[in-house]
Amino acid sequence: MDSTTLFTYEPHVDSRLLHGRVLLVTLGAFSDAGQAQALIDDHLLNSMPSRVVGRLDMDQVYDYTGRRPEVTLELDHFEDYERPQILLHEITHPDGSTFFLLSGPEPSFQWERVAGALRIVVEQLGIERTIIMQGFPSPVPHTRELPVTRYAGRSDDIRVRRTMPGVFRMRAPFTALLTLRLSEAGHDVVGVAAHIPQYLSDITFPDGALALLAAVHEEDGPSIDVDALQQRAVEVRASIDQQIGASQQLQEMVEALEAQHDRMITAGATQEVPTADAIAAEVEQYLAGLGEDRAPKDDDDQDSQGGMGPRL
Repeated sequence: MDSTTLFTYEPHVDSRLLHGRVLLVTLGAFSDAGQAQALIDDHLLNSMPSRVVGRLDMDQVYDYTGRRPEVTLELDHFEDYERPQILLHEITHPDGSTFFLLSGPEPSFQWERVAGALRIVVEQLGIERTIIMQGFPSPVPHTRELPVTRYAGRSDDIRVRRTMPGVFRMRAPFTALLTLRLSEAGHDVVGVAAHIPQYLSDITFPDGALALLAAVHEEDGPSIDVDALQQRAVEVRASIDQQIGASQQLQEMVEALEAQHDRMITAGATQEVPTADAIAAEVEQYLAGLGEDRAPKDDDDQDSQGGMGPRL
């Protein structure tokens, strides 16, 4: 159960030659709302030179029967087995600097051991700042700037103070434990969480990935060229607006969320800021009613981007 044996560098990699200031983390958690993490992984690994430099031993930390990988049965044989992997990528920025990306599913077992192994990796690579990225469903409209809240092991690690409006007791994702353990070991670690419109959480929504990458830069991470993502976001927004425009029920839902958002902005501008308890109560009341009055899902409205079925 030694943490040092759980992570291995690739055979062709000399770990003594690896160094980077920032580690970005897109490990899975409860969900990947708007496919934000998948979009970021794809964008980073395909827009800049990269290579896999290490990996975790998945046979020790992954629940295969609980989250079965997919495989293709081609007539009389299997192929294209989707092997679950937690990989460490080295990425070369256009300015010549390097940073690292840790991607893959959330580990199922041995969380403390995984956190210990990753702490060792952070120290071996000379990482100065770890930034964890995630999107989660939230009662916000897609027509406004997406909020991105921050969390950290130590409050002073956060560069931009945008935290959750209250105290919440929740089931922990692995990234929460990782944040705690890295911070306890004296490392800077910050999480950025994009609020993805709940009614769009099941589709590919590039605005979520864009919001996270902007927050990464605000939190002293690398500046990433996002032109390709922005173009994709324009196309997806156009499709969303077209579908909402064809449904009175969806229009009313979005207008209600816009009104709620604008009330909060106005309250902040006039210094009449609602208390944290009031904000938390409104969010909890909204979430409690999600399943009470859902609009019917129209499969005909789903498009090649993943489809947007009403979720409220």
